[in-house]
Parts: sequence; structure tokens; C-alpha cells
Amino acid sequence: MDTSSRAVGATALGLPVALILLLMIIGADPALTCTSPLSAGGAAGMGGSTGQSVAGLSERQLQLARNGVAIGKQRRMRESVIIAELAAQATESTFRNLANPSVPQSLNYSNDGLGYDHDSVGPHQMRASVWGSFGIATLMDPIYQINWFYDHAQQLGGAAQQMSPAELAQAIERSAPNAYGAQLELARQLYALFADIDISSIPRVSAGSPAVGCGRTGSGTLLPAEASAFGRAVIEHAARWIGTPYVWGGGDTNGPTGGGFDCSGLTLYAIYHASGGRIRLPHYTQAQQDHPTAQLVPFAQRAPGDLIFFTAPGDTDSHHVGIYYGRDFQGSDLLLHAPQTGQTATLTPLSAWEGERMDVRRYTSPFTPTPGGRA
Repeated sequence: MDTSSRAVGATALGLPVALILLLMIIGADPALTCTSPLSAGGAAGMGGSTGQSVAGLSERQLQLARNGVAIGKQRRMRESVIIAELAAQATESTFRNLANPSVPQSLNYSNDGLGYDHDSVGPHQMRASVWGSFGIATLMDPIYQINWFYDHAQQLGGAAQQMSPAELAQAIERSAPNAYGAQLELARQLYALFADIDISSIPRVSAGSPAVGCGRTGSGTLLPAEASAFGRAVIEHAARWIGTPYVWGGGDTNGPTGGGFDCSGLTLYAIYHASGGRIRLPHYTQAQQDHPTAQLVPFAQRAPGDLIFFTAPGDTDSHHVGIYYGRDFQGSDLLLHAPQTGQTATLTPLSAWEGERMDVRRYTSPFTPTPGGRA
């Protein structure tokens, strides 16, 4: 994609300068960055609010594919090597960060579904019995697994440049012969979608640190052990959208709208899916707080998966809502939420709202909740 203004034709030579400039601006392709909504058709060749591509990949899958390209670009990998990485992800996991019941600890991390191939986990299906010394938290991190592939490509040195993408994927993954050739066309299409990503939009890392691509998107996040089954499901369904842009009025029960979520859009989505569609909250913070299914919980009894509503001093209605995530390793309370324009869904210390009234509500559903990202 050419991010510079397209040349104006010779017929425009007689036009006023201001009009020429306007035509150049209108004709310019928008730069593809890490914050470009994946549902934006012009940004990634997609259409529709659910983020479906011509290849049938979901927005969550495309986030992994985009990181495969972004990390490869950040590390200055050759095109053939990046295509090999994409073909490997497509073959091993269909661009999903898979947990595995054979590795029980992996179930404690937000994931995109379950895999059953021996003790393999993650998008590159790394075996816990082989790579387990790195720790399950590392193996469930998609950013780590993508870097792992590129590390091995670098270790092959000049030999990697002599291999086709399918041969390189085979040399690194050591799977069945000719396992990766069937996914090369999809890999090339995905590379074409994201090849022109603006490198300057990729978060910088210090020298010697692994590349982060467009950053983590919630998959692989440790789930709070003290959460109830319903609370954990609420967190999983919301955490899958970490990194999604804030859009005022954005989000419904199907996912982002207009390219993102606002605070109540994210919470209504999470509660709806955790309850299997049995709880449909309105798209307004105070109305969610007053909903018939909301149980008032004293702040001291807050638990992961509860919603916390924030009301400024002197106001009567809440102006913000998020999901109580639990505590970090330092004991600080965390809120999973969609903050404001220009930011993305993220985890923020609860102390950021010090001085505001915080009301806790808990929602219950008369059935077994549906965890996010489980098959």
C-alpha cells in the first residue's frame, strides 16, 4: 500500500491549487498501523463489523496473523520467512492461541480454544514436555511463540534463505512432511494484507528485548484464580478484546461496532456471552448498574468478573464502567475496561479513580457460563 498521496493526473494541472490539494488528500490511502481497526475494509481488505475476511478468519485470528507480520517486519525478516511463519500458524493452530487439557495449567490463561495434540499449546503448538522449562506463562504468550519461530529461522542462517516457505516451516516445526504447503496461499494473502504496516506504529522495545509487534491482545492473560465460573467467563470474553480501539457508542452483543467498544459496550458484550445470551444489558452505564439482574455487592466483597461503576463527586449517574479483574503481583486492584477516545481496551489500576464513588454489581445466570475462547 502506498501511504503517500497519489499523483494527480495531468488534467488537474489547470485546477486551483486548493482543489488539487483536496484531491490529493482524498486520494491518499490511509496508513495501516497497529491501531487500525481490523474491521476497517480499507485497512485490511475486510468488511463487516464482525471482522470477517475473505479467508473466513475472525478478528481474533487476524490479530495473530497481523502480529506474525508486524514482528517479522520489526525484526527485518525476509518476506519468505514471514510467509513461512504465517503458514506454520495456519497449519498448527489456524491462528489460535490454544490451551490443552493435557497441560492443565494452560487452562488458567485466556485462550482461543482447546487443542488436543499431545501436550502442545499456543499458536505454534509448542510442546510443554520439550519447552516447558520456559514456564507455562511464556508458552501461552503468542508474542513469545512468534518470536520463537523467527529465532529459529535466524539460527538456520543462510540455509533459511535457500528454503521455500513450506520447507522452512517444516525445518522449524518438524511436523509431517509437506504439512505446510496447503496453507501457503492463505499465508501469502495475509502477508499482502499487512505487509505495508507502518513500522513506526509498532511499540518500541529496548535493545536485546524481544519484538512485540502490535502488542498483546488479551490472549494468554493469566485468569484470576479466585474468580467464580461466571466471573471468569466475563473476564475471558472481555479480555479477548484487549488492544481494541475505544469508539464512543461502540460495541454490541456481536462485538465491536465502528471499529471498537466504549466502556458499556464492552461490559454488555462480556455479560451477554458469559451468560450464554441470557443477560442482555442496555448500552448505558447507569442503566446497567440498575438492571434487574444486577446484585449490589459491598466494595470490600468485590470479586473478579464483577462490574464496577464510577460516579464523579456531585453527580447522580455513573459515567464509566469496567470489569474487576483481580489483583496483580503487587496486590494492586486492576480494572479491565475501554477507557476513552484515543486509547484501547486495557487493564488499569483501580487507584486511577481514587476520589470517585465506586459501586459494585454482580450478575448471575441460572446455567453454566460459557468461557471465552473455549471450543
